[in-house]
Amino acid sequence: MLSEDVKIKFSGFEPSQDVRSSVYYLLNRLHLKSPHQSFLSATFTLTNGIIEGVIKISSGAENFVDKATGVHMTEVGEKLLDRITTKLDKWKSLRCF
Repeated sequence: MLSEDVKIKFSGFEPSQDVRSSVYYLLNRLHLKSPHQSFLSATFTLTNGIIEGVIKISSGAENFVDKATGVHMTEVGEKLLDRITTKLDKWKSLRCF
């Protein structure tokens, strides 16, 4: 994954190094499943104790986006990973070769 292919924004809080590492790990996993030459963006916003995460994958083939909320970053990250992975798997199963 190239750094110019991924944008990450945290709003309303400063994440720990562990949180940053887990977000990069999550995005790397998604990037490996994404269409060729994809760009990923992730935004995590903390408001009144609730974290909202949004991940967007943009490519020439298809665009994918999903949003999840929760109290813990790990919870939000896992929801996003599961939902986007489901969309990517469905797209892969429907595309023509």
